[in-house]
Amino acid sequence: MTASEELDALFPLPTRRQDSFCPDWLPGVTSESKLAVSRVLKANHEQRHAFINEYGFHNHTSHHLLAVFALGAPPPIFDAIFGDHKSRTLPTLESPGVIDEDNFFEHLGKRVYYDAYLQHFHKVVLEKGASAAMEEYLFSPAANFSETQSDSQRQMLTRTFSMLFHPMIYLGYGLEFGIPGLVAEGLAQIATHPLQGEGLITREEFRTQSGVTTGASGFVSSFASLLLNKERSLSAPKSTNVHALTILARVLRDERFSSTSIRFAPVGHRSEILSHYSQVLAELGDVLRSYVKEWYMDYDDPARVESKVEELCWTNTLLYSVGGWGGRNVKAGKTFTADFFLMHMVTSSIFVSSTVTYLSPSSIVQFLRAYFISSIAWWVARGRPLLPIREFYAAVTATPVPYGTVNVKPTHGTLSTEVAPSNPWLPILQTTIVHQDDHIGKLQRALAHFATKYGDRPKGHLSVLADVDDVSLDGVEVLDGTLFIRAAGLTANELGWMKEGQARGEWSIDAFY
Repeated sequence: MTASEELDALFPLPTRRQDSFCPDWLPGVTSESKLAVSRVLKANHEQRHAFINEYGFHNHTSHHLLAVFALGAPPPIFDAIFGDHKSRTLPTLESPGVIDEDNFFEHLGKRVYYDAYLQHFHKVVLEKGASAAMEEYLFSPAANFSETQSDSQRQMLTRTFSMLFHPMIYLGYGLEFGIPGLVAEGLAQIATHPLQGEGLITREEFRTQSGVTTGASGFVSSFASLLLNKERSLSAPKSTNVHALTILARVLRDERFSSTSIRFAPVGHRSEILSHYSQVLAELGDVLRSYVKEWYMDYDDPARVESKVEELCWTNTLLYSVGGWGGRNVKAGKTFTADFFLMHMVTSSIFVSSTVTYLSPSSIVQFLRAYFISSIAWWVARGRPLLPIREFYAAVTATPVPYGTVNVKPTHGTLSTEVAPSNPWLPILQTTIVHQDDHIGKLQRALAHFATKYGDRPKGHLSVLADVDDVSLDGVEVLDGTLFIRAAGLTANELGWMKEGQARGEWSIDAFY
């Protein structure tokens, strides 16, 4: 295979998933836009490095490209994105050595070896496929713990969630859009990320979960069949598993998770905030694992997977939106704190559905538990902002209005004389496509997907949690599917309606304590 042929194999045109479980594309995607985004993805892969500075911050070009591609962006937008990111990224860098099976674990966590790991995973993914590659390199006992080395030498699953979920996001884009090159990028990112949060998994628990030996292929087949043929329920499914929102309520009431109990060290540069996440898992990882073990106990039930994924989408959106609104006084004059770190919990959660469809039952359990623990740990690391659900619903509109349209009056004969748009999602997604920020596209697309899936959930559909569980979130009975548009409207107002002429806003990095 020539280099050109390999690049084409690694970066085929994006493909749309055929099941309703995974995100869909909006109208606007064309054959021309598929060709254009593929061309720019190849250029980014060949020309730009995955890390942009000495702190290990990330090149978000591919994320930005595919998020707005799926929202229906036209081809010229992709070149504009690449040009904008090019000024903020670094050129590719040749590694000092080659990575193979013999020395794979010797250079974990070393960013200088990114290109070598990338070349290794090019071969692995093209030869074995994404599912087999993940099972071997992320979920096998050997990829996580060694009989001869210390635990900190491996733990590939833990590294998947390091640096604010970025390796998982890279991997998720490749899985969702069917692009092997991005899967390879995600695996190379995992291998070269530092080990943050060593309390995320333990050797003993990992061995126990890995004992479920059902293969990925048969389970994926039955899972896909379930998704295509089942009838959808609007009620919270009955289960012996504890609901994710109940876990949040427990953590809120557990003073061990308060910032005064944990005593986070002051930070200078924002990269140092990452240490707070590791501190939470080091001090309270045992407690979080015990909580989350009750959240997901069914190993071989495909029907349970979808409900648990939905819980994660609600939970992380709630933490970002209600937590950010409840903690709006972090800075004077703010109506919402668009927290940079909690935002990543939402942008990563859209990829949970695509990822689990590639995994075996035991790996799904490991992945979902680890992801949920990571999400809670980040919420705690940010100061465990309160969740005033009733007050949020009373104050935050479900029909946000674009900037500059307050004085616009519909003409005579219009079916509605309301200033608010007929569908508030449409102007939000329109302005998102051309917004310069490289995170807002991911966030608004995730929220729009959740609204598509869960937007018709009625008020009270989670009220049962107040009756059957030991403790519940105050106000859980008012939660409904408008949560996602409320979150999207707050974000658009805070980050700026740039297309409509409003100045660009910024994410907040100030903690809620």
